[in-house]
Amino acid sequence: MSQLNSQLRLVTSRNPGLTAIDLAMMDRAIELAEQAGSIGEVPVGAVIYRGNEIIAEAANTREFDRDPCGHAEFLAIRAAAKRIQDWRLSECSLAVTLEPCTMCAGAIVNARVGRVIYGATDAKAGACESLYRITSDERLNHRPFMYTGIKADRCATLLRDFFKKLREDRKAAKRASA
Repeated sequence: MSQLNSQLRLVTSRNPGLTAIDLAMMDRAIELAEQAGSIGEVPVGAVIYRGNEIIAEAANTREFDRDPCGHAEFLAIRAAAKRIQDWRLSECSLAVTLEPCTMCAGAIVNARVGRVIYGATDAKAGACESLYRITSDERLNHRPFMYTGIKADRCATLLRDFFKKLREDRKAAKRASA
């Protein structure tokens, strides 16, 4: 089993209350992730929406911007707050293809995001259920509704395929330089 396979864990959807809009927003997040992967970014996409209106969306930009904060959900949260001119996103939902890390889970709590829908879990860096449980920590002043494992197979496949190609490209470059 590859290192990525051991780091990502798929969960079966156990989330009553999801709507067709939630699933459509996850589809859009997947499209954003695919776009990010096509330009060499880790394929993660995020959409912030209220009702059926997209407020903000983003994909990872860490490599392109050389910015450690260039995570899709972090960028989408910042853009959403700017657009609605309020740091409180309690009426908004966030769909993201990968379980948020500690930085992004902290931003979710601090922005008071009302609902979080995510795809693949991340045993290496996930901070919602895998490694940490920031978004459900009762010591914090906000806990969003969580919907996990949504379209997880597709989200995890994007990541697996991306890292597999990255490893293959590195091996090929190494062979070519030898």
